[in-house]
Amino acid sequence: MSLFGLGRNQRTFRPKKSAPSGSKGAQLRKHIDATLGSGNLREAVRLPPGEDANEWLAVNTVDFFNQVNLLYGTLTEFCTPENCPTMTAGPK
Repeated sequence: MSLFGLGRNQRTFRPKKSAPSGSKGAQLRKHIDATLGSGNLREAVRLPPGEDANEWLAVNTVDFFNQVNLLYGTLTEFCTPENCPTMTAGPK
């Protein structure tokens, strides 16, 4: 058994957990997927009628964190000061 081939067939990311069909989480996910691609950000983040504001906020906060975390990981892996000299967080 080669040490270098140990992780070749394993996935990099954990698979997304999906809520059981018909559950509140699945309904919220369906609403998010339907409105997010519309291009209207205001409509995508609006609280759906009859939903609990805290639950809606929790679902969107976790999704936002996962997206930002993925973006940050990609940027830190590929954008270094040598590769991306103009990408700054302020004046140089």
